[in-house]
This record gives sequence, C-alpha cells and structure tokens, in this order.
Amino acid sequence: MSTQESARISARIFSNTALRRRNIPEGVTVKSIFEEASREAHSHKWIESERAGYDIGDAAIEDWHRRFWHRFVRERWIQHIRGEVYWRELDNNDFGILEKEFDDCREQSDAIASMLSQGGENLDIVQWAIDTKQDMKVVLHILERLDLNAHRLASKLDSTGSEFVRSLRARHRPRAIVVNDDPDARLIVRSILEYEQMEVVEAATGEEALEIVQTRRFDLFILDLRLPKRHGAEIAYHLRRHGVHRFIVATGASLDEWHECDLYDCGFTHLLKKPFPLERMAVIARDVIQSISAR
Repeated sequence: MSTQESARISARIFSNTALRRRNIPEGVTVKSIFEEASREAHSHKWIESERAGYDIGDAAIEDWHRRFWHRFVRERWIQHIRGEVYWRELDNNDFGILEKEFDDCREQSDAIASMLSQGGENLDIVQWAIDTKQDMKVVLHILERLDLNAHRLASKLDSTGSEFVRSLRARHRPRAIVVNDDPDARLIVRSILEYEQMEVVEAATGEEALEIVQTRRFDLFILDLRLPKRHGAEIAYHLRRHGVHRFIVATGASLDEWHECDLYDCGFTHLLKKPFPLERMAVIARDVIQSISAR
C-alpha cells in the first residue's frame, strides 16, 4: 500500500469517527459549505467568461459572492436545521432541530422555516404572526432558537467589510430601552430592534426606566404612553431636561387624545400610534445606527 493510499484511508477513518462523535445518523449526506460555494463560484466564473468571450478571472468570483452568497448559505442552513443535509461549518447542535425541539409547535416551526427558505426575515415573520394571530411567545422562541442573524456566515472575501461596518464596530453597539407594561409588546419591539443589531434593555414601569437610564447610556428610547405610576410623557420630559434630544419614541393606542405639538414639547421625536407597521420601528433603528456611525 502506498503512502498516499494509507493517508487517504486514515483521513476517511478520522472523518467517520469525528462524524460519529457528532451523533450524525448514518445515511445523512455530509458536505462543506465552503467547498460547495467554491464550486458554484467557479462554475459562475466559467459561465460568465463564456458569455463575455474571455476569462473574467477573480472578478467573476467576487461577483458570485456579492450576488449569491447570502442566499446560498440560507438555503444550506435550512437543509441543516431540517436534518436533510449535514453542513460541516454549521453548529452540530442545530442539526435537525425542527424535529428535535419543536415537535409541540410543529405547524409554526414548519411555517417559519418555509418563510425563511423563501428569503423571509425575522421582521416578516413577526408581522405574519401578528396578522395570523399566532402565539407570539412561541413564534419569538422559535426565532430566538433558530437565530437567523448568527447564521449569516461571513464570506471569505469579507463582502461585509464596508467602511460603514468598520466604523460602527469601532464605536459601540447601539443600545435601546423599551418601556412598556405589556410583556408581549416588549417582546415584539425587542425582536425588531435586535434584528437591526441593537442591544435591548426592557423596563415595565416608568420608575424602573428612570433608574436604569441613570446608570447606562442609551441611543434609543421606546416609551409607551400609558405606563403605571409615571406617564410616558413624563419620562420623555425628564430625558429632554437631562440632555437627550433625539430618538425618543412614543407608542400607544391613545395618541389621538394628545395634540402632537404637546407630545413633541414633552420631548418625543417620533410618534407611533398602535397598531403601527413594524417596518417603521425598523427604520427608526436604522436611523439611530447611521447617526452613530456619522459621529
């Protein structure tokens, strides 16, 4: 037996042993995301070069990563959590979790996986849950466990390395406080803000919020108007007096009971009457992040 043949056998034995240690069922296809991505990218290079009539080179590889990488990874991740294909780069504990962990809410988990496979984002799923009157705690639990944002694998070409991202990382992660005595409402807003990469702190009362903001820096304040003991407008007024002049958001179904100018005078910069489109909250979060990056 040659040295090369011996090495190949040893590598195969090592690989099979490693897979058994990961408790991967026999018969499951095991693949590498980066190996398959490389094949897809080079196939794209060949097709584009044939179309152009000359070898485009690395520009075609970069083009593939820019145009197809995130969708490519999303599709493989869905296969992984469904237990269809084991992708080496993904978390072993996530393999087949749709069957292992969500058997008691299979209908919701299947629907969410289907939406994710079609390119849906967390915000789309939260809006679907509201529109179809799903149990929001169950839906948010599934989204938190699947953790879509953590599975956006960084491209080897670092396609996300923009000046904006670098400058943002060089500063701090934006932080928001959500003040509402309704825990379900807090969960919905929290899911939107965390999807936009914000750190979120919750408070159930105005007094609790005032204690928190005295000890920590916040970039965004989401205040429900009807809070126990201390009204949301009182909290906004306190923030304005202490130097906060941007991104204080009023939420509530009773905004019509106030004159808009009075709410702005109290310190609010944005007014969102319930029910409001979730995208509006996401847009405010993006404005906060952009304002930080511009400092």
